Amino acid sequence: MTKVLSKLAKLKLEVINYHNHDNSKFLVGLSRDACYTSHNSLQFKRKQIADALAEYDIAVEVKNLHDQERTQRWIDRLCPELEELQVRHDADIEVYKHFSGGETWLPNKPVATPKKRNFSELRKRVA
Repeated sequence: MTKVLSKLAKLKLEVINYHNHDNSKFLVGLSRDACYTSHNSLQFKRKQIADALAEYDIAVEVKNLHDQERTQRWIDRLCPELEELQVRHDADIEVYKHFSGGETWLPNKPVATPKKRNFSELRKRVA
């Protein structure tokens, strides 16, 4: 692979290589686990920010200046964390691509929620 790795990706690569394991599938698995973990952290932080934005909108709507300021401070604290988590995830993806021979890591697709069915007619038939 000719792509130059970022500094953080190189450090993460060293951590995985520390295991000095002969089985390349094991190393791919470690890098996949890192992608999964960093992706979940990123999703959690995004949800925190989305929730805070909703709280801010409510505070604006009811003209509560105290809640607006408090929520702004919270959002100001979360945004740099989101940026750092994105950098971390990007580095994990680089490392996974390195160990997997160029494959791009993708998150698992969410399991579809089964369609809610109305069984009232069936219940009447079997009662």
